[in-house]
Amino acid sequence: MSSPTRFRVALLGCGRIAHVHAGYLRQVPEVDFVGACDLEASLREAFTARWQVPTYAEIDELLAASQPDVVHLLTPPATHPRLAVELLQRGVHLMVEKPMAFSVAEADAMVQAAQIAGRLITVDHNRWFDPVVQRARHLLESGRLGSLVGVEVFAGAAVGEADLPSAEHWKASLPGGILYDLAPHPVYLLLGFLGDVKDLQVVHRSDANGHLEEVRAIIDGTRCLGSLTISANTRPFANRISLYGSNMSAEVNLNNMTLIVRQTRQVPKLVGKVLPNLDEAAQLLRATLQNGAEFVTGRQRFFPGMGLHFRELYRALSEGRPAPVSARDGRNAVWLLQEIWKRCGVSMVPGPGRVASK
Repeated sequence: MSSPTRFRVALLGCGRIAHVHAGYLRQVPEVDFVGACDLEASLREAFTARWQVPTYAEIDELLAASQPDVVHLLTPPATHPRLAVELLQRGVHLMVEKPMAFSVAEADAMVQAAQIAGRLITVDHNRWFDPVVQRARHLLESGRLGSLVGVEVFAGAAVGEADLPSAEHWKASLPGGILYDLAPHPVYLLLGFLGDVKDLQVVHRSDANGHLEEVRAIIDGTRCLGSLTISANTRPFANRISLYGSNMSAEVNLNNMTLIVRQTRQVPKLVGKVLPNLDEAAQLLRATLQNGAEFVTGRQRFFPGMGLHFRELYRALSEGRPAPVSARDGRNAVWLLQEIWKRCGVSMVPGPGRVASK
């Protein structure tokens, strides 16, 4: 696509995640952050007060007044297909919050609309750009891990009574319950390492209300075998990626932002019982000190991958290169999530929850 060197960017949705987008967009050299839109007056007022940009109640107002080149679509996933098609037909490029859609048919319609309009559509797979995940990716791409033998992704979330949304909240309508809100991140992370899916096996457990509590999938990918676990029951809840290579292995802790590398060392057997523990302890200590220093100095923030993703995205667009997360990437994540949920017996038609900003 031919692109300007700078982009006028607006947000559709002024909820919690919109404030995260706004903060990182302000750090992107190629971006002029020009406005936002939301139906709720209280959200608009809070957003304008914090970011000092105009906000609008209607899409028509936003497009006419702000004239954005790119819109970040930050509404609940059930609204994505309709709003995405409308925005693409109105001539803007589109960044969609995860998940892209609930179904492959919806994702395909969004991609087709982008192709017809000659506009770009991309998805915010932000954890793929977390610094700790990028370091693990570099270990693999540089050959240090050797051949990739297997991948395990474990994603947990605290979903007690206090964490459940009210019946009016949009999360209450998610297919299979609140676990769906967590699921897109581990799905796209697994696909990023596995490649395309050749075979899939799924087991699950649900509560008395039919809401998913535990999902486990074994996947045969084009690069290797992988497993995915999404759990509402583990305490403390964990978010990890384990990469098993023919030379060494690596474990990413997404909660603590640490990377531990494990390798075989040619040492006496007794030394080999102790040395790995000392090595892991040293790696954890270094990571803890580095993360602490970055937090104190303000260099480490929540959702760090989002900021890096936006920088890479708008740099690529200004140079005429493809987006770092393609429409196919977004569509593949939707497909795998749809297939897993279908094999758990869950309908992908959302319930009647309230439509509001994320």
